Amino acid sequence: MKRLNYMDIPRFVISLMTVVLVGYLSSCSPSLQTYRLYAGPQMPSAETAQLLCKGDKIQINSVNGKKSPGGKDVFGKVKLEILPGDYHLTVSFSGKSMTMEDATRYYYNVFYRHDSLNTVDITIKAETGHTYLVTSTHDYEKSIWYAIVRDETDDRIILNKGPYPLNKIRTGDNQDAKRVYGR
Repeated sequence: MKRLNYMDIPRFVISLMTVVLVGYLSSCSPSLQTYRLYAGPQMPSAETAQLLCKGDKIQINSVNGKKSPGGKDVFGKVKLEILPGDYHLTVSFSGKSMTMEDATRYYYNVFYRHDSLNTVDITIKAETGHTYLVTSTHDYEKSIWYAIVRDETDDRIILNKGPYPLNKIRTGDNQDAKRVYGR
């Protein structure tokens, strides 16, 4: 019985299988969880507004005092359907960074976690048919961050609040994998 040699498989088939596998794995990434934050029946999107948080570094802790329906401390990656009006959001920041340290003849990476010292309260006025992105900017060297809300419908920033302090915590390093330079 002849054994199948991987060299017998055409490169096209291998390439096609790789593309399909990568496509499948990328589709498995967590998507935005959708919650409706108003009572009553589902309303058309033309009569509501949307609040998005992609959860990269900034998290929504509460909206008008309501916590996440899942019972978590933060909403995470969410799309919140809301009615037009004024909204009070409580947000926080959590990010990670890495720096390269020099120890005489070798370099290694040091890892940090940056968390907001306190939650931040922000207020927005939601309009019918608009989508609002809750995001942030930061400067890890100065240990500060800013809360930003962007109206994606009108392509404008409606809130840029800060700076707020960050707590920098060293979480580890990779000295075991040090790279030696200049022998």
